[in-house]
Amino acid sequence: MDIGVIGGGSVGLLLSGYLSLQHTVTLYVRRSEQKSTINSGGIEFTHSTKSIPIKSLLIGEQKKEDCIIICVKQTDIASALRVLEQVNEDTSVIFLQNGMGHVKYLKGMKHPVYLGTIEHGALRMDDRTVRHSGKGNIKLSAYNQDMLSCSKLSKKLHQEYFPVIATEHWSKLLAEKLVINAVINPLTALFDCKNGELLNNTFILKLARELCRETSLVLGLNGEEQWERVKKVAENTAENRSSMCTDLKENRKTEIEAITGYLLDNSENKHIPYTAFVYDSIKALEVKKGIIE
Repeated sequence: MDIGVIGGGSVGLLLSGYLSLQHTVTLYVRRSEQKSTINSGGIEFTHSTKSIPIKSLLIGEQKKEDCIIICVKQTDIASALRVLEQVNEDTSVIFLQNGMGHVKYLKGMKHPVYLGTIEHGALRMDDRTVRHSGKGNIKLSAYNQDMLSCSKLSKKLHQEYFPVIATEHWSKLLAEKLVINAVINPLTALFDCKNGELLNNTFILKLARELCRETSLVLGLNGEEQWERVKKVAENTAENRSSMCTDLKENRKTEIEAITGYLLDNSENKHIPYTAFVYDSIKALEVKKGIIE
């Protein structure tokens, strides 16, 4: 397939590198410097000595593709959606974002739309180098298509060492990922720690447990089941730093609005004080660092 990946961050680099082993991939980025760097040197994984040749263009320089994968953060979703106005309506579009803030933009889209989650750990080292810090699955679910079309697309993208799995019920898929994001991301950002510290520090563990309970309450999920999932993810990614933690360290706007903000907006007057506290705390740090006013 001809695949376009929009977003030159850690996930965009990781996806482009693996998918280009079996498909023709174009990576769309925002900066001319990154475009030139990738076109001249390819993508490089830290675990390999070989670079992967790949074509890069600027976002907006769209060409015809069979599938487009949106890998930008929630804060850049609006600009990515404007790009889709240039894309043929028969082109499949996959959204891979943390949180659920992007779902409100999808109503009325005429493209075949799929929503997904990515369980891999990835860290961008520079404009063309990425560290694959944790292996997992990519799970896809159809938003405005049927399960058969999702299964066909997943099989085309699937690789033995980079699995893509079709699942039903996109809302449950995103909700379960949101629980993990709502617990791990803000706490690791607030305490400037790796994911594993949530399990090793008694007091952070208590906060994590309460955030999981509140998030599950808002989303109508079983709190005990979700807590086991959160602990498993924190354990499996113990040496990783969350994207929100990294964003704050590098003075970038976080995805707190699409994660914790989404929960507050959809709480329907449920009592979620821990969720409200971490939201205000992250926003306060963004103000303190001059990221937002």
